[in-house]
Amino acid sequence: MISGRTSNLRESGVAYLFLAPAFLFIVVFIAYPLVYSFYLTFTEYDFVYDSAPKWVGIKQYVSIWRDKNFISSLKNTLVFAVFYYAIVMFFSLIIAFIIDELGKGQTFYQLAVYLPIIVPLSLAGVMFVWILDPTFGVFNHILRSLGFEALGNKNWLADYSTALPAIVVITLWKYIGFNVIIFLAGIQSVGRSVIEAARVDGVSFFQEKFLVILPNIKIHLSMASLYSIVQAIKVFEVPYVTTRGGPGTATLTLYLYSWRTAFGYFKMGKAATIAYITAALIIFFSFLSNKFLEEKGE
Repeated sequence: MISGRTSNLRESGVAYLFLAPAFLFIVVFIAYPLVYSFYLTFTEYDFVYDSAPKWVGIKQYVSIWRDKNFISSLKNTLVFAVFYYAIVMFFSLIIAFIIDELGKGQTFYQLAVYLPIIVPLSLAGVMFVWILDPTFGVFNHILRSLGFEALGNKNWLADYSTALPAIVVITLWKYIGFNVIIFLAGIQSVGRSVIEAARVDGVSFFQEKFLVILPNIKIHLSMASLYSIVQAIKVFEVPYVTTRGGPGTATLTLYLYSWRTAFGYFKMGKAATIAYITAALIIFFSFLSNKFLEEKGE
C-alpha cells in the first residue's frame, strides 16, 4: 500500500514538473498582464513622469466619453466593422459556392483565394499604398486608361471620404480567403444524399444553396462570423501602415488610438481603458452573432 502511494506521488510529481513551464508561462505572460492592465484602467499613469500608477477609480471609464478622438475612433471602428463584416461574410460565401460548383481546378482556386493570408498584414498595407498611389499607382493608372480622369487622379488613402473604405478593401483582400476555406469545408461536408433529395423535390439552384446547404453549415457560419468580428474590431495594422489614422481622424480606430495613447502619449491607464472597451465590444458582438445564428439554425 505504502509502495503504491509512493509510486503515485512520484508520478504526480513528475507530471507537475512537466506542467510547471507551461503554468509559469501562462502566469507570467497571460494572467499577470491581464490582471495588471485591468488594474491600470482604474488609474492615471504617465509611464514617463509617474513613479507609480495613481488610483482614480472609474474616472477613466467616465472621462473617456468626453474625448473627441475616442468617440471618432469608436465610430470609425463600428462603421468599419459593419461594412467589413457584411461584405466578407456575403462574398466569401458566394465565392465558396462558386468554387464548389467547379468541376476542375478547385485546388488552384482555393490556393489563389487563400494565398493573401500568408502575406504579413503590414506588408499588405505597404503594397496597397503603392497600388493606390495617385501618381504612379496601378489602380489609378487603370482608371486613367479607361477614361476616368477624375477618379484616376484621386488620392484614395488621403481623401476623408474614401480612406476608411480603402482600409476595408485592403482588409478584405487579406482575410476573405480564410472565410472561403471555412465555408467550402462546410459546404463539402453536407451529405450528397441531402442535396440529391432536394434536387429530386425540384428546388432551384438558389434554394439549394441558401435553404438546403446553408442551414447545415451553422457551425462553420459561427466560426467565420466570430473570426470576422474579431478581425473587424481589432483592426490596427492596415490603418497604422497606410494612413496613421488620417486624414485627420478618418481612419483612427480603437486599437490604433489605444496604441497611440500608450506609446505616443505614455498614458497607460487611459490606453488600457480603451483596450478593455474594445475587448468588451468584441465579446458583445460575438455573443449577438452566436445568438442570431443559433436562432436561424433552429
